[in-house]
Amino acid sequence: MKSLKKILFTVIVACSFSGIAQIKEHCGEIHYSQVTNFSRTFEKNYILFFNKSNSIYKETKINTKKLQLSQTDSDKGQQLTNDMARNNLTPEYFYNDIKSFYFMEIWYDQELVVKENKLNWQWTLHKETKKLGKFTCQKATANFRGRNYIAWFTTEIPTFFGPRKFNGLTGLILEVYDEDKVFHTLASKIKITNTSECNIPIDKGNFNKALTIKEYNIKKTELIKADFAKLASRMPKGYRNLKLDENCNDCKEEIEKFND
Repeated sequence: MKSLKKILFTVIVACSFSGIAQIKEHCGEIHYSQVTNFSRTFEKNYILFFNKSNSIYKETKINTKKLQLSQTDSDKGQQLTNDMARNNLTPEYFYNDIKSFYFMEIWYDQELVVKENKLNWQWTLHKETKKLGKFTCQKATANFRGRNYIAWFTTEIPTFFGPRKFNGLTGLILEVYDEDKVFHTLASKIKITNTSECNIPIDKGNFNKALTIKEYNIKKTELIKADFAKLASRMPKGYRNLKLDENCNDCKEEIEKFND
């Protein structure tokens, strides 16, 4: 809660301009602080660039801190450590040009580029409003891949686009989170320019080799299994084998529940 208050203060400082509602064609550069809470908490920073026809939500300020995970065998009292470090510093991104949607995530230092079908968000609008900085935001809710999301958007910045995969409202989404607080992203700095010709920084070179969602999930499972095998090879003699339970819903620490 303390970190949330700190971010909100930054929003108030950053959003010191007015007259956005009168801009019909504009470009945006919106900074977000994104947090995911699983067995560990991860904080990432992204920038959403958008114009009238496309957008990209791109990772920035990549955290390279090494994590050391420990696993204890209750029968033998032995402990193994598995160092997790991100060596591939290519920024992850989510690209939307209305007609198509691509994203790239880093899994075990491998870049997985994926093409999604057009995302058709079914938002429910609510009368409830609140202030984020100087902007009046309206509440909207939707269910997406196993999670119920609450979004706060402002029509004072009229755009179809939003952070990560969230879009389809009549204004910019400044904050969005799920009911379980697994995922939370909040705008921290806003820059709007009165033009529609700003450049969206994206390299489309890998789009023709993009995976489908089905292929993406298969590839992730393969990478997790390979990591289990690597860890098992370092076990002391007589140590019980590690196996990935692919049917364990609680074992997968992911924002989207593809199997639901």
